[in-house]
Amino acid sequence: MPDNQPEAQRQSHIFASLEYLREILDSCPYLAVVLNEQREIVFFNRALLSLAEAGVDRGLFGLRLGDAMQCSHASEGEGCGFNEACQTCGAFLAVGEGLQSRHSTRECRFTRNVEGKMEALDLLITVSPAIVRGERFVVCSMRDISHEKRREALERIFFHDILNTATGVELLAGLLKGMVQGDASESARQISACANQMVEEIQSQQQLLAAEKDELAVRAVEFTTARFLGALVERYRVHTLARNRVIRIATDSQDVAICTDDSILRRVLQNMLKNALEASRKGETITAGCRDAGEEVEFWVHNPEAMPEPVRLQVFQRSFSTKGLGRGLGTYSMRLLSERYLKGLVTFHSTAAEGTVFQARYPKRIQ
Repeated sequence: MPDNQPEAQRQSHIFASLEYLREILDSCPYLAVVLNEQREIVFFNRALLSLAEAGVDRGLFGLRLGDAMQCSHASEGEGCGFNEACQTCGAFLAVGEGLQSRHSTRECRFTRNVEGKMEALDLLITVSPAIVRGERFVVCSMRDISHEKRREALERIFFHDILNTATGVELLAGLLKGMVQGDASESARQISACANQMVEEIQSQQQLLAAEKDELAVRAVEFTTARFLGALVERYRVHTLARNRVIRIATDSQDVAICTDDSILRRVLQNMLKNALEASRKGETITAGCRDAGEEVEFWVHNPEAMPEPVRLQVFQRSFSTKGLGRGLGTYSMRLLSERYLKGLVTFHSTAAEGTVFQARYPKRIQ
C-alpha cells in the first residue's frame, strides 16, 4: 500500500460524509473521481471500478489515476507521473491545470495491460478545482471516447478511398462524353451526370461531418451571384431529381457582388434545390433567385407545393425526414452551415396559395 494511504483515507471520509454525493456520482454514466493535491484518489464512483477492473473500493484510495487504470507507463517506472511519457499525458496535464485552479478538458490515451493483454483507451477528461473544508482537490470526469476515435479513423479512410474512386469515375465519364456520338453520347452524358452527383454527395457528407465537429474552415472569395446561381441551376437541370420538372432563375433576380465561402454557400443552395425538387410533382417549376438586401444578399428557392403542418414544425431538426429512416440532413445542414459558418440565416414560409419558399440571407462580406 502507498505510504500516504492513511491521508487519502482521511480525506475520503470527508467526501463520504457529504450527504447523497455517492448516490449522485454513481448515477452518472461517466467515470468521476476526486484527487487531492498529491494527485491521489480520495473519492470515486462505481464507473471507475469497472474501468479500473478493481474489486475492492478501498484498494484504490491513495493511488494515482494512472496506477488505478493500470497504465503501462506507470508500471514501467515509479508510478503515475514519474515516467518521461507522463509529461505528454492528457490526464496528467489536465490534473496539473486543475491544481492551478483552472478548469480544463483534454483527450488522453491509456495503453494498459489487463490480465496479460494490451488494451488501448481513448478518454476525454474534464477537471474542475474544488476547495472542500479548506483543502484543495480536483474533481475529474472521464468519458470513454475510444469508439468515437475508431469511427473517425474509419470515416477518414472511407471518405478518402471512396472519393478517390468516385473522382476517377467522374473523370473517365467526362472523357467518354467527348469521345462518343449519337445515342451513346446521351448515355455518356447521363453517366457523367451521375458520377458528378456521386462526388457531390460524398463531399456533402464530408463537409457536414466536419461542420458538426467544428473542423470546417471558411475560405472567403469574391464572386457575383448571377454567374454562381446560373452554374448551380444548370448543373441541377440534369440531376436525376429534375426529371420531368423545370428549374429556372427568377426574371427579377439580381446580380450582387459577395465575398464569402463559395463552397459552403453552394452546399446550402444545392440542398435548397434538392429539397424543392423532392417536394415538387412532375411538370412543376422550381424557381431560384437572388436579391440585394442592403448589407446582405438573399437567395431563395420556391416550389409550388405546401408543407403539411407536422413537416413545417420539424423542418430543421437533424433526424427528421419525410423520405424515410436515416435521411433528414438537408434542411438541418442548411441552417448549420449558414448560421455557424457563413453568419447567415435560413428561413422558410409555406402556404397552400403560395407554395414553399426557402430563403437564405448572408452578409455581403463575411468577417
